[in-house]
Amino acid sequence: MNWEEIGRIILFLVSAVGFCKMFQKAGQAGWKAFIPIYNDFVRFKLAWNTKLFWPFLASGILVYFLPGSDYLITGLLTLACAVVNLVLSLKLDIRIAKSFGKTKGWGVLMLFFPFIISLILGFGKAEYIGNTTKKTEDADIIQ
Repeated sequence: MNWEEIGRIILFLVSAVGFCKMFQKAGQAGWKAFIPIYNDFVRFKLAWNTKLFWPFLASGILVYFLPGSDYLITGLLTLACAVVNLVLSLKLDIRIAKSFGKTKGWGVLMLFFPFIISLILGFGKAEYIGNTTKKTEDADIIQ
């Protein structure tokens, strides 16, 4: 195991501790934060819509397994999957920030620094106010 792998594990564990506290604030079991992929499903459940988790997961898997530089078609497909994954990640992080009463800027910061922002939201004074997406959709239906 090299230093890069050790650093990735440490950053994952630090992020997971923050997400554990965030999940507990949202009424979920904290252990769910420590299981890769499942913690993303729970984040989608808390802040957005679980139906969008599946394209997120599929695009992540495809980016990992497609040979990006061998052929033009697979290279373009890999790029498209990476863009889909990036957009969904950004939108998810913004929705998570909003569900804890924070601004879009916090969501952007969470995309780049999840190991810091998750700790701030989990251990700080931020309160989980619920899935703001559902409230907006309900308000649109009423009007």
